[in-house]
Amino acid sequence: MNPGDMIQVQGPVWLLVGQRRGNFPFCHGVVIQDQGVTALVDPGCGPSVLEPLAASGRVDMIINSHTHPDHCSGNHFFAGSEILIPRAAWAFGGDKVKLSERLTEPGALAQVWREFVTNSMGFEDFEPTASFTPGQEIKIGSTVLEVVATPGHTADHCCFWLPQHGILLSADIDLTPFGPFYGHRESSLAQVRASVEKARGLHPRVLLSAHRMPLSQDLDQAMDKYLSVLDKREQRILKLLAQEMTVTEMVEVSPIYGGHNTRPQLTRYWEGRMISDHLDLLLAKGHIQATAEGYRATAGFVTSP
Repeated sequence: MNPGDMIQVQGPVWLLVGQRRGNFPFCHGVVIQDQGVTALVDPGCGPSVLEPLAASGRVDMIINSHTHPDHCSGNHFFAGSEILIPRAAWAFGGDKVKLSERLTEPGALAQVWREFVTNSMGFEDFEPTASFTPGQEIKIGSTVLEVVATPGHTADHCCFWLPQHGILLSADIDLTPFGPFYGHRESSLAQVRASVEKARGLHPRVLLSAHRMPLSQDLDQAMDKYLSVLDKREQRILKLLAQEMTVTEMVEVSPIYGGHNTRPQLTRYWEGRMISDHLDLLLAKGHIQATAEGYRATAGFVTSP
């Protein structure tokens, strides 16, 4: 399996293998070819994959599941095609500055983000031509993509359900070993859980995510394993809070990333956001309490370090 390979999943649906085998900061794309129309979902596959495809002139439509740069970094290659993004992201469009301030914080961190997505992904500004909303149907020839709202990862995150084929294009409900990401102000751990359950409720025969090969067996178990990562993170945080700790101290211990050796400014920020989401839920359940300096596990919920 090499970058640029096209692997038929079923009927008109093909996996387009991304650089680094679809691992961040790239993703796999999905190509749908039906009745003379070609659509590409999530062109974050990397320049070496997308440049020749764009040069072929075969792509009529680009569809972005959400506006994370590892999914839309190649939109600019297809400026002559229709480019669809979620309506929830329309105000940010393909503007790198606006996206950086939305997904990090205005100022120095946003600048670090812009340099990262430019240098690592080749992200360039792009102009979307249209948007879609949850419940809408996008037609590619005779193939229908039903837009399914699955927020939590980002506010605009959507999956695409192909009822004719029993295929779910699940984007960043990716069922990878790392587990879910919810590291922005707009992210929500509770919504992540709900969105995974919504995906499960569609009972797909094939789950085609952006960062791994297609799955067609033991999908319930794969989703359970994916969600169990959240429980493991919560337990690690509770262990840390056997003693009083601040969020900053927890970020340095890094119960989610396991260290900050690459992109440390960004991963520290994302980890802090995710830890804070866990803390909010643990506070609501009464498992921890706020202290003068930070947080500490409530008596009865202390887990030995």
